[in-house]
Amino acid sequence: MIKEYETKLGSVKIDTERTIIFEYGIPGFEDLKQFVLLEPEDTYPIMWLASLEEKNVAFPVTFPQLIRNDYQFTLPQDLTEYLELDKPEEAIILSILTIPEKEDEITINLAAPIIISQKNHKGVQCLIESDEYKIRHLLKEELERSKVILSAQKDGE
Repeated sequence: MIKEYETKLGSVKIDTERTIIFEYGIPGFEDLKQFVLLEPEDTYPIMWLASLEEKNVAFPVTFPQLIRNDYQFTLPQDLTEYLELDKPEEAIILSILTIPEKEDEITINLAAPIIISQKNHKGVQCLIESDEYKIRHLLKEELERSKVILSAQKDGE
């Protein structure tokens, strides 16, 4: 069923089957359970995880592998079962961005990715226990790091 919602990005018509349920909320927003992933062409690959319950809440998100090409982690078994994931490609993995006024100060949260099941449309924010990933990585530094890795891989071929 198609419903119209007011979001931070304006009025949008959403197929209710696209609703993502965060049963436990998102840290800091535990009372908000229903979200949708909006993908405006003018900001892509930055997308927006928008609340369907509070129009002023929308998180800028992107695919962490676009920023850090060697990004990987193991999802705990209890979350794999909760999300009903049989294979990795059944999950959408996103990272929240912080976008201040100065473009060169944009950060990406690699320590707590958003995991969305394409099977049951449930979502969670998972805290990765790793010294490698922090809540705030400067986007420009991560992109530069990935360029160096790709360059080294090409040189090694």
